[in-house]
Amino acid sequence: MFVIYVRRHSNCSVAVELARYIEWIMTSSQAEAEVENHLMVPVAPGIASKILSVVLERMTCDGRPLMDLVRHQKYEEEESLKTWKLPVQIVTPLIAIIILLLISYAIRQRIQYLRVLDRDDWKINFVEIDFVVPKRRRWESTMDQNTQTSTVNCLGRWNLHEVVVKPLSIAWIFDVDRKVKQVLMRMREEIAHENVARFFGISAHNDTIYLVEQYCANSGLVDFIRNNKYRLNDSFRYVICADIANGMAYLHRQNLIHGDLSIDKCHVDSRWTIKIVDWEYTALYDVLRRTLLKQATTRHKSVLHFIYGEGSQAFRHLAPEIQKDGRLFEPTQAGDVYSFGIIVRDVFVSLSDQEQPQTSLNDVNRMPAKAFHIMELACHETSVERPAFEQLEKSLRSAVGSEKTNFLDRYVVQW
Repeated sequence: MFVIYVRRHSNCSVAVELARYIEWIMTSSQAEAEVENHLMVPVAPGIASKILSVVLERMTCDGRPLMDLVRHQKYEEEESLKTWKLPVQIVTPLIAIIILLLISYAIRQRIQYLRVLDRDDWKINFVEIDFVVPKRRRWESTMDQNTQTSTVNCLGRWNLHEVVVKPLSIAWIFDVDRKVKQVLMRMREEIAHENVARFFGISAHNDTIYLVEQYCANSGLVDFIRNNKYRLNDSFRYVICADIANGMAYLHRQNLIHGDLSIDKCHVDSRWTIKIVDWEYTALYDVLRRTLLKQATTRHKSVLHFIYGEGSQAFRHLAPEIQKDGRLFEPTQAGDVYSFGIIVRDVFVSLSDQEQPQTSLNDVNRMPAKAFHIMELACHETSVERPAFEQLEKSLRSAVGSEKTNFLDRYVVQW
């Protein structure tokens, strides 16, 4: 039941809302459904029509017919709806077209990606490698200071690039499926940094699988310093370590772990740029193992097992949590940082005398205080306390104290 004043003299907005509510009750099918849901009887059409004509049409507010105010309010609401309906009607098709174009582009990119994946650009035909490098030996024998084992790497030229072809130590479990192809293509197409040797692909010959990587004309860092007898001051050493940290920081940003980082994995190219080599093993083995989970012989073994084999030999460049109880565990980013600390020690201690890296950390008296502090941080016994490579590089660069932070620039300034 409503008690309505036919004439009002103030607050017409309230009167308009009341009139609209009564009109809604009388005419709306939604109101009728609500009434029936509550088991009540709706107002008969005849009575509703009489209420509208006799009551609502005679109501006034400040001398104006109330229903005129209602109709004016409805008109303004409809006009306001038109102001946004038109832009929406125009924009909606445009948005739909843009979405369709984006979907089409994504599908096209996916198709192109699959075509590239199936094209096997990472697969290098062994006969296409010209094993002739000007002023260099065709075969280069290198000694790994950590394992004391000799490996023979094949030097050559492929597609205008000087390359080194290395037997892959995980080849016997190598099975190329789509996931492995994705990793190979990513390493070949996306991983590019001035301090990381470029990966070109995989090749096979006589039942042996080879890793094809960028060749560094000035060989390993130790041989480069020892054979050429360049004068190596502290600035040189800081720049060398900073360049290595820069390359490792990039690899970690790409979610890649080296796992076997040592001074023997740091080479120098023809432009005197430090390059980190053999970084591909952990990424390759990780995806291979995930595709071979059913093989009990591989799923519980670290990639280091395939590099070094069985045994309880201690490796000076591996973090203590990586090698314990006579076993080799999974490589980690913190383990890479520890290995880098050993490299800092080698650069500032072993290379100062033009010697091979030593096997002890005792002879550190000649290290500058800052380098010794950086080595201590990197080789912290607790892995979570070791800093990231970005922090290490920043500390090393700050020790140089010059705008000339490139290895070659340092040499030019020195001489």
